[in-house]
Amino acid sequence: MPTISKGDYILVTGASGFIASHTALAFLNAGYRVRGTVRSAAKGEYLAKLFADKGEGAFDYVLVDDITNDGVFDEAVKGVDAVAHLTSPFYILDVKDPQDLIQPAIKGTTGLLKSIQKNNPNLKRVVVTSSSLAIYCMESKPPTYHYTEKDWNEDAVPHVEKMGLDSVGFHSYSASKVLAEKAFWKFIEDEKPSWDGVTVNPPLVIGPVIHECASPLKVNTSVAMFYVFAAGMKREEDLPAPYHGWVNVSDVALAHVRALERPEAAGERFITANGFVFGQDYCDVLHKRFPDLPNVPVGQPDTHEERNKQVPTFDGSKAAKVLGIKYTPFEETVVDMGNSLRERFAF
Repeated sequence: MPTISKGDYILVTGASGFIASHTALAFLNAGYRVRGTVRSAAKGEYLAKLFADKGEGAFDYVLVDDITNDGVFDEAVKGVDAVAHLTSPFYILDVKDPQDLIQPAIKGTTGLLKSIQKNNPNLKRVVVTSSSLAIYCMESKPPTYHYTEKDWNEDAVPHVEKMGLDSVGFHSYSASKVLAEKAFWKFIEDEKPSWDGVTVNPPLVIGPVIHECASPLKVNTSVAMFYVFAAGMKREEDLPAPYHGWVNVSDVALAHVRALERPEAAGERFITANGFVFGQDYCDVLHKRFPDLPNVPVGQPDTHEERNKQVPTFDGSKAAKVLGIKYTPFEETVVDMGNSLRERFAF
């Protein structure tokens, strides 16, 4: 299947989001033209100004309000050479109904693919942002299980089917990623389009914030998990805090670019992951690199290696080998994230 080449026109859906804004920037820096979908003209203008002097390519945007509406992507897909589909709801707290996550995830994906087939069936490739939560089994696999792209989350969908409105938010979000990704692969299998597909499956994505965000209380979910420690909102008893797989946002963004560039990526899933992080690890870096921040809990410093023996593994080696991703170290990631938040929110 053909892959993209410099100067091609790439559609990035949900371009005003945390990961998507970095992904749009990565395409621009690599010499591509980018069209982003946004929900308002204000968000589009913010990105246009942000990207005005970035990279070799040009940026423009189109309005896409409700991704569950039929044909909402019809105009957006016209004339582009490839698509990076990143828009999907992400939250795990206060989930009133699992379908509030599941339906937009599925319909946003299948609706986009239908628009492509109707209006631009000869584009080159589609890469979809899935998640390691489409892979991770919290209940049915051992705590230290080694996950690869061959694995699928077998817990979330049955949980939601059984529990309905009483479902745990974590399972509800995980189910949305499982079902959306499976819908993507099923569409390709059933419709046999001329283009091929790729998925990128990151865990918790962290790093500097470049997208529009007026308040630290409204920052994206993954960065918010760090912000509460940096802002002194957590206490000693909150440590070591739950663990999460993690990866730098710039590495995920580059994975989307490479997924469209490399012929051997066709039809593949790629875990992009660089280990696991506890809240304790954030605090260790904060005390080392931001000693002026008050009220950061101390916990038990330098215990990462011991704790890491008790967690699973998301194997990110395939993305490293096939896509050439060189994962950014944790301390560097946290420092960049901390600096971006302090610069924006002055704390």
